[in-house]
Amino acid sequence: MDISDDVRAQHKLCKSLGISKLALVTGWSMGAQQTLEWAVTYPEMVERAAPIAGTAKCTPHDSLFIDAFCQALTSDPNWADGEYTASNELTAGLNRLAHTFAMMGLCTEFYKQEHWRTLDFTSLEQFLENFWQAWFAPMDPNALLTMADKWKHGDCSRPYDNNLSIALSRIRAKTHFIAFAEDMFIPVQDCKFEQELVVDSELFVIDSLWGHFAMMGLEKSDFTTINRILSELLETPC
Repeated sequence: MDISDDVRAQHKLCKSLGISKLALVTGWSMGAQQTLEWAVTYPEMVERAAPIAGTAKCTPHDSLFIDAFCQALTSDPNWADGEYTASNELTAGLNRLAHTFAMMGLCTEFYKQEHWRTLDFTSLEQFLENFWQAWFAPMDPNALLTMADKWKHGDCSRPYDNNLSIALSRIRAKTHFIAFAEDMFIPVQDCKFEQELVVDSELFVIDSLWGHFAMMGLEKSDFTTINRILSELLETPC
């Protein structure tokens, strides 16, 4: 299963419901991969697209991160080649993964400015434990590894001789790329590179110390800006 399988399944559902046009396709991170897959694969159906902090093709840098992500999980002594009986047996691996995301998901200034205090945490240790570790604690490692594999192999250019320029040139949707200024997963330049390959597209950059996780809306102004961009896109005639 990969990103293209997700989109084909969604397309099949739309057809079964009699939906022939999509006013807006949008998504964050891997959802942005799906957004661009939609716009490339079904250009006649997607009227507007807004990929948020994601790329149509996994970058070499993200591929390296994904490898580290997977190693953090599988290094747990209780990994047992994925044959564990309960996800809470892998607390050590999940905590390592949480710290990996804490490092890359937020920017350096977030930690320099102790921005975690805006959520009423009193120490970095408390933030790591009660925010990041708590977030990953209920997740299943095998499910996370499946998602990681889909992210790593996401590539809408595969059916087009692996030529990303040709793939993205198929997009007919009015497209707003949204990037986060301090995103270390999906830097602005990665979004800009792909945006410049899409006709009738614009790049919007949101400045947030929350980096890739600005999409969580923990800073009210982040959601205000995202909603404004999406509203303006929906108001744009096709």
